[in-house]
Amino acid sequence: MKLRARLAAALAVTLTAGVVAVPSPALAWAQLNNDPDFIQVYVNNIENLETVDAVNCPGDWEDLIYYMKTYETSPDLFLVQQLAGPGELNTLLDRMNTLLAGEFAGILAEPDPEQMQSPCGAEKDHQTNAIIWRIGRFDMVAGSQLTWQSLAEDASGTCAPNHQDRTINVAARLYDKIAGRYVSAGSIHWPTGNSDGPACAPENAARTVEKVESIGGALRVWGGDANVSDQANGDWRSWYATTNGQLGGRHNYRDAAFDDCSERVDGGTALRQCLRDEHWTVGGDNRIDVLFARRGDGSMPMTGAEHTVTFAEGDQADIAVTGSDRQDRSYSDHRAIRARVHY
Repeated sequence: MKLRARLAAALAVTLTAGVVAVPSPALAWAQLNNDPDFIQVYVNNIENLETVDAVNCPGDWEDLIYYMKTYETSPDLFLVQQLAGPGELNTLLDRMNTLLAGEFAGILAEPDPEQMQSPCGAEKDHQTNAIIWRIGRFDMVAGSQLTWQSLAEDASGTCAPNHQDRTINVAARLYDKIAGRYVSAGSIHWPTGNSDGPACAPENAARTVEKVESIGGALRVWGGDANVSDQANGDWRSWYATTNGQLGGRHNYRDAAFDDCSERVDGGTALRQCLRDEHWTVGGDNRIDVLFARRGDGSMPMTGAEHTVTFAEGDQADIAVTGSDRQDRSYSDHRAIRARVHY
């Protein structure tokens, strides 16, 4: 019986808010991906590892790691936004190393982010971004890490460097020991509308492409929390249209979620609706989190098994692994993206 069918059978229970306990099924957990043709990539704004007992902004962040465990292949690359610093990065790495096939390492954009006035208070007062990789698959090339500050519109209407540490992006060059190729990976977190970030989204997209491209490699993969949607008023926003090669954008990157919808529905309104319905990341219909990829020769790579991980899937994975879950807690305020990116 395939994994999906076994999960469905194991989870044929009525789920209600609160703690649900069922026997843990016997599952063939995620295996290492040793296929040289593709890398398994995840992207998520993990929102400072929200816990079930948090006072202001509770969640159940481990649900996403349980989901990774129940999917077919373990992550090779995980682009993460919003960690407090080394302590939270180590907590995340420890949980991944304990639960998942493989061992993982990571880097932060800013190891000591300044305190900010988060509406969640101390739970999210320090925020930075990270790149995590499976060390059996990748080695980070020494000296390749670079960071850059996102832009926001200032009082004069000019796009200038934003002041928040959480909007410092990070990229690095990784050597794929299985494929014998290099990958440039980037994790981004652009400013919110309250910081006039969306006005500078085209510039932030162009700068991200410039930075990731400067590292080189057979694949260039970047993603994260853009804090601006891909579409508005029935059309594509300019930053997105310029980035997406399938829309003729000059940056010529493939968007994993767009690729998924384009293979199953006609273009235009139906495609935009597919993205809102199936690949929203916040608010039930807004897609502000993205995963883009391009080959070193400038062409778009193939992506496969593209999926936006639902909160219910996170809950179900927790039940499958541990036997219980808090149904009233989600793994983040953002839904994660999963895709296989081919060379």
